[in-house]
Amino acid sequence: MFLLGNDICTQGVNMNKTENNKHYWCSHAYYAVLDTIIGHFELRFSKESLEIANSIDNFIKLNMNKSMMFIDHYQALFSIDKEALRCEMTVARNCAIQLKPNFGLEELKKNFSKEVYPNIHSLLKVALILPISSASCERSFSAMRHIKNWTKTSMTQDRFGNLSILHIERDIVNNLDLDIILDEYS
Repeated sequence: MFLLGNDICTQGVNMNKTENNKHYWCSHAYYAVLDTIIGHFELRFSKESLEIANSIDNFIKLNMNKSMMFIDHYQALFSIDKEALRCEMTVARNCAIQLKPNFGLEELKKNFSKEVYPNIHSLLKVALILPISSASCERSFSAMRHIKNWTKTSMTQDRFGNLSILHIERDIVNNLDLDIILDEYS
């Protein structure tokens, strides 16, 4: 597949054979692939989920104005006063810029405590656990088929729930030291 830039994909008046080939691939492959990718992004992610994702990204950058969709959505749930949050975000942003001009999530988690910035902390917890896409949910449902097959139909709901969590979070489970766990329970 040819990856061609926009400057290459412009149509010239006097094109030689190489330029003619580039133009052909631009019009028949490059633009078609881009249209397909954009179409699939639009199908996969709704407008609202993209707006929430952008709003969360701006919240992590401590930009109050551009994160209002996220803030408005969770403000009532956590009883957050917008004016107090605005003050917290202004102070936290100034402090974060002093620490590192291009601060990110790691700096927020390390340097800003729940006691000093309670509103930011509450919304940051939500921002970190909010699934923007449905991929993790879909993985959970496909895991059910592997866990509860016809040979294990008599298991209780508690056991099924625990096995599901272990299966879904298997990357964490695979890093556990089993000898420490055996020592703890023996």
